Amino acid sequence: MNETKSQITRRNWILFSTCIAVFMATLDGSIVNITLPVISRYFSVSINSVQWVVTAYLLTISSLLLIWGKISDIHGRKVLFTVGLGIFTLGSLLCGLSNSYAMLIGARVVQAIGASITMALVQGIVTSIFPAGRRGKALGVIGTVVAIGSLVGPSLGGVLVHLVGWRSIFYINIPFGILGIFLTMFLLNESGEKLEKKTFDVKGSIVFVFSIGLMFIGILSLQDGLLSQSWVVGMMLLSFLLFLWFIWYERRQKNPLLEIKLFKNAVFSLSLSTVYIFFLAMFAYIFFMPFYLQYVLNLNILTAGLIMSVYPITTGIVSPISGWMSDKHAKVPLAMIGLSINTLALVLLSFLNANTSKFQVMVLIIMLGFGSALFQSPNTNAIMSSVARNKVGVAGSINAFSRNFGMISGTTISVIIFMFITKTGINNMTSGAFDSTLFLKGFRVVLLSAGVISLIGVGLSAIRTKRYPGGSKYK
Repeated sequence: MNETKSQITRRNWILFSTCIAVFMATLDGSIVNITLPVISRYFSVSINSVQWVVTAYLLTISSLLLIWGKISDIHGRKVLFTVGLGIFTLGSLLCGLSNSYAMLIGARVVQAIGASITMALVQGIVTSIFPAGRRGKALGVIGTVVAIGSLVGPSLGGVLVHLVGWRSIFYINIPFGILGIFLTMFLLNESGEKLEKKTFDVKGSIVFVFSIGLMFIGILSLQDGLLSQSWVVGMMLLSFLLFLWFIWYERRQKNPLLEIKLFKNAVFSLSLSTVYIFFLAMFAYIFFMPFYLQYVLNLNILTAGLIMSVYPITTGIVSPISGWMSDKHAKVPLAMIGLSINTLALVLLSFLNANTSKFQVMVLIIMLGFGSALFQSPNTNAIMSSVARNKVGVAGSINAFSRNFGMISGTTISVIIFMFITKTGINNMTSGAFDSTLFLKGFRVVLLSAGVISLIGVGLSAIRTKRYPGGSKYK
């Protein structure tokens, strides 16, 4: 069916509205870290304690993602997405107005509730309004916005804190949020398909939130050394038992929070697995690379930041192109090719040493950004196209959860590997006399392990490509 110019324009404005939400959530994740020392001094709290400004935000988002996707499939996406933007904007205002550390943490939770709603619904909205032949490119644009938010966050945060103060990093979200709310209210219609008219699984949702919350608190506590190993093991065991009960309970519900039968779809399951593996491997690189640049190559923080920025720049440029290619050449295994490039780049990065030139490092990071962009847009397109249109909300939220889980797992697993190889922690190493030889020993094993993990993702992607070269029947 031929579309009118007004229909195309309206659709693009809706895409712009979703980009605003993605930009705010991504910017807020990258802009806060640079201000933590300032916030620590302002409220007179320790560096370990101030990490909860980030942790509370991350925990809330990860625990709630799946819930919003299901609610959107039952009640629709327009109102819920608008509410999410409103809550995020309100949370940003409260963060800026905080007069105590406890109020700031509470405001960050409010902000995260709004962010979790928008993050869970963005992919479902894009999938609903864009036809199959143009969906990949739109998802690629989302990928570019993520890259831009990650890129400008640290530098923008530094400028704002220097000129206006730390509260400004939260206030900057407010005009973007208001604009997104108005665009969504006036442009977004509920999709034409009949939405599910079912009851919401309250009991399953409560158990899921407790299970995931315990798991993430355990993982983050292990990473930061906040709790003893016995406490962490106990929390992880309880989380696992609750999750097993959750799966058992969900299989017996007529309208479950998590429809287990979705995972019988091989395209959906294999694509989700590669999402988790991709982010697990990538966050090993993201966590340790700044230490290599600053402590081994002895670069100042500005130069190190500029070198690291070539990754999001490359990703931002290539993502729309790879999305467009996934629309036009569905049978080309773009995701597998991209993950293969990533794997090779991670392995090559494991050979870095104290004599490696900045140019060589940048070439490998560009290679990593190119592979990442080539993987993410086509893989997301495969996930969202593999489910029926009345399931895109929950599919998008599951995809977002897999991404967050991979991020947290990647950081924690890489830290554990580093500690096992070096017999010390990265914090202990950087707080005293830095041992470059010992660091490189752990660094190489971490990145080589990430490459091996990424190679498993290549294998899963190859299986998907071989069995389902044309993608899913749902478009």
